[in-house]
Amino acid sequence: MRINITLVVFLFINFFYSIVYSQDRVPFATKKLVKEYEDYESDIRNKASQLIEKKRVETIGALEKQSAALNRSGNAEMARAVLEMASSLSDRKEISGDTSNSEEISSELSKSKWSNLFSPEELPKSWIITKDPDGGWDYKEGVFIMKCLFDDSVALHDAPEGDVVVRLKGKIEDNENKENANERKHAGFGFINSKDSLVMGYVSLEGNAYGYTNINPGVDLGYLKSGSREGKFFDVQMAWVGTYFLMFVNDKLLIKSDVGIERGTAKISLLGENCFSSFASVQHMKPSLADLKRLASGKPLE
Repeated sequence: MRINITLVVFLFINFFYSIVYSQDRVPFATKKLVKEYEDYESDIRNKASQLIEKKRVETIGALEKQSAALNRSGNAEMARAVLEMASSLSDRKEISGDTSNSEEISSELSKSKWSNLFSPEELPKSWIITKDPDGGWDYKEGVFIMKCLFDDSVALHDAPEGDVVVRLKGKIEDNENKENANERKHAGFGFINSKDSLVMGYVSLEGNAYGYTNINPGVDLGYLKSGSREGKFFDVQMAWVGTYFLMFVNDKLLIKSDVGIERGTAKISLLGENCFSSFASVQHMKPSLADLKRLASGKPLE
């Protein structure tokens, strides 16, 4: 069937003018509503930009103050990280849509969630040594050494109530007293409320990792090779979240047990027994929901 080109063109022009004509006939009230919406949208966007800019400037100032305070407390590494975040905000990299930079800032913020419990110069007075090690103790360049010859010694530190994660570096060495060669020799890390309420993880001189709790004697906290070696620092991360106690050594989950109760206000505890136990870079944090999910998957926090 042959199509009349003239007819097609006529129909198209007629359709076009009908649209224009119908738009001209839109009531003024309708046009006003649309214009009000467009003006409102523009106004809100401008106000949002102003609020974001105001918050950005305030945040930069707060970060710079925080960095200065960290520097004064001797935490130079964390101070630098905070200052870098302030610098990133100053450059407005995260607002420009630079996703890689946003991820970098997110990572730095994650690191900044950790609170340091040691300082470079001396053992902070917030630590309580319940009983001095019988061989004495030393603190030098951020390393706390408990010299236990015949007995054990414990150092305690408060932490916010509830779920908590602690990370540190530990080292265990045989002591100078060779008469107690058959005695148990280990470094311990955990949480103590009282003598009758504690949860501890240990690493022995031989490199075995195991746990103990007197809260629920029926709980098995395992006995595994940790991969640690005498005289070498190893990484420890422990957590008491909900009713679970977890301990990682060198990023490997070795203990995950339900002890039956929540932590409450149990103190962070470092222990040495019949050996020289060294501790460094002790930090703690309150885990977020994302952190809890990561721990539940068997991975340590970063």
